[in-house]
Amino acid sequence: MALPPLSRADKIPRSTPVIRSSSCIAAIDFGTSSLSVAYTTPATDGQIKLVPLHSSYERVPNAILILKDQENQQCKVIGVGYRAQSIYGDIKKEAQNFIYFERIKTLLERDTPLDRTTEVSSFTGGYYYLIEVIACILTHLKEKLLTDHLKRKYKSSDFDWVITVPAIWKARARRMMREAAYMAGLTSDAPGITRFTPVISDLRSPEEVNPEKLSLALEPEVAAIAAQHQSAVSGSLPQRYMVVDIGGGTVDITVHDKSNGRISVVLPPMGNTWGGTTVNEALSMILEEAVDDKDFECFLISDPTRAKATLNKFFYGEFEERKKTFGDTTEGISEMVLTLPPAFVSFYGNDKLREATKMNMHYDPGDLSLEMNYHQLEEKVFKSTVDKIIECVRAAFEKLKPNRIDTVYLVGGFGGCRFVSQKIEEAIAQHCGMLYDNIVCPVQPDLAVVRGAVMWRKDPHIIQSRVADATYGINASIAFNPSIHDEHYKRVNAEGVQRCGDVFNVFILKGEEIKNKVCKTTLIPHCQSHTQVHIPIYCTSDDGVQYIVDKEGKPTVHKIGELILDIPNPDNIPRKERKYEIFIDFSGTEIQARAQYSITRKKVKTVCDFLSKQD
Repeated sequence: MALPPLSRADKIPRSTPVIRSSSCIAAIDFGTSSLSVAYTTPATDGQIKLVPLHSSYERVPNAILILKDQENQQCKVIGVGYRAQSIYGDIKKEAQNFIYFERIKTLLERDTPLDRTTEVSSFTGGYYYLIEVIACILTHLKEKLLTDHLKRKYKSSDFDWVITVPAIWKARARRMMREAAYMAGLTSDAPGITRFTPVISDLRSPEEVNPEKLSLALEPEVAAIAAQHQSAVSGSLPQRYMVVDIGGGTVDITVHDKSNGRISVVLPPMGNTWGGTTVNEALSMILEEAVDDKDFECFLISDPTRAKATLNKFFYGEFEERKKTFGDTTEGISEMVLTLPPAFVSFYGNDKLREATKMNMHYDPGDLSLEMNYHQLEEKVFKSTVDKIIECVRAAFEKLKPNRIDTVYLVGGFGGCRFVSQKIEEAIAQHCGMLYDNIVCPVQPDLAVVRGAVMWRKDPHIIQSRVADATYGINASIAFNPSIHDEHYKRVNAEGVQRCGDVFNVFILKGEEIKNKVCKTTLIPHCQSHTQVHIPIYCTSDDGVQYIVDKEGKPTVHKIGELILDIPNPDNIPRKERKYEIFIDFSGTEIQARAQYSITRKKVKTVCDFLSKQD
């Protein structure tokens, strides 16, 4: 049995926030592989519309091409998605005048150290701040909606904006998306990013303009709302269901109970980083072996500007669409045929590519085609990824025992793959010891997230409770009690009082239901001279952690950010009378905090900083 916390914050009722209903809502699904935008305005009569980002395509690759104005140091977006890929692929000269990025969201995956100064390299050379590149893409998507699609009938500030994020993301990645949205001018009428800050310069936190007009939505939650809407239309509405959101970069699993009309999230966010792109990477490894060029290093060196884009277009363009339809077998066809890029063939040569036969692949120099049989694709390309997805699904079912699930929804770009749904169906049947055929893949599963995000913003209180994904708290010094506290942590303060230091003061425990309460703790400045305090926020996925460091001084918890409180003391009030209360709300999609003086109830300026450099 896990050890109980030595110190816990109080719980007080949370006042229901008044969320102004908006007639204009816009949502951006900023995916690893793709981008999409949905919206509703009074002119749409309550219907949710999708923005065509390229011709009639409502979902395009996450790629952006930017032209540098060397004279004025301005940046002009040439295009995103297919347009960016196509134009960049045709650039023969003066590539140094352009900046090109693809699939930058991979740098935001959980467990990756992140701060405002995290850098990303352009395909054309040079390093840029990741947060500004994200902001640049958001700026362009904003303009696609307001200028190209709605013809400037609305301003950016007329909209309530929603950006979707994986549920398994931690606070730093979520905060980066929020700050990037401020930089993009989503909640204001500012123009957004027009130039990049040199990476040798400091990057300040953006001004928070109309923060209430921006929400972060958890992808599996909003996908569930969209899937439930489709189920309601068809007449079969499950009360307890699982959503498996398989995107390009992540697998996100959530389980909901809707028996009382509102959604209760049953399990903490589950998932991993085995999204659909890991299938693309598996194919890449096979081809690397076939041409005997690890990571295609020689090919990339041969043309530093365009070789990487050539590979990405093949693996995440040519193969991507075939990947999603894998499993939709046609009688008499048992292989997948891919057309290799001419530049790829020219570099390695026909003789080298013919050696692919050693790996049970067939190369035809006549049409540059590469043929792979379905069995090989299943075993060498798809299996490891699908096994990891199934591992997550089984773990979720295991945690739910003995409760049943009415329906499993498969959503996301890779969630619509027939092969994936077949394997998940087989795995659930095996795990449950019975046939399980109630697996539903909504129409256009890759657009469920962005549609659901608009629906969620119309009624954000539809999610009435969530479950904590980790244990959160702060460092505390409390009165020493020899019967429960370890002598190793005993301290004596300036007043000669014995205290227990390095205590993990817990706000919320992993697996705890978060519903209608906020956490409250009362603190006193350590020194009379302190007019600003920095309070680190810690989390851990381990049970029974009582101290923030062990006896050897090693951290037992992980710092995720800090609260910065301004506590000026112009009247020189004694330290013990300067108590202040901190309130932290974990019920939403982002950690929210505020503070006030205990005696006067006067508000204390509070900043939740999750993006400063980590220790």
